[in-house]
Amino acid sequence: MSMRAWVIALLFVPSIAFAKDKLEPRVQAMLACEAVSSNEARLQCYDQAMSAFKQAMAQGSVVVKEKDAPITLGGVIKASGQSGSNRYWVEFENGDRWALMPAKSRSGPPAPGSTAKLSRTLMGNYYFSGPNWPQTEARFLGHGS
Repeated sequence: MSMRAWVIALLFVPSIAFAKDKLEPRVQAMLACEAVSSNEARLQCYDQAMSAFKQAMAQGSVVVKEKDAPITLGGVIKASGQSGSNRYWVEFENGDRWALMPAKSRSGPPAPGSTAKLSRTLMGNYYFSGPNWPQTEARFLGHGS
């Protein structure tokens, strides 16, 4: 992710990082760097704070996301099922729910416990793929409980 993308993401962090009126500690660390007067020390502070923040994001303990957007593009399937003729749904362990619309008839939904991924095209369409599932059109349904 480019530095510009991180800066844009950080602009949205204060609005999503509050938990019971308390700012997330890694966000607090980044914001505290602003008070460091020396340019070199401030940059070092930001680098250290950003490293911890990026690691937390990679581990899933901090999530920066758009409203009504998937948390991640893939993971382990928690549950799945059929929702009509040649239509399926999956829910990932992180709670993201997806509708799958395969081009060809399938014998059943993707297996729970399997790992799958999604990709997004430049036009904003999503495609699901996983074990025994070729690339299939997908639509984000929201987050489970």
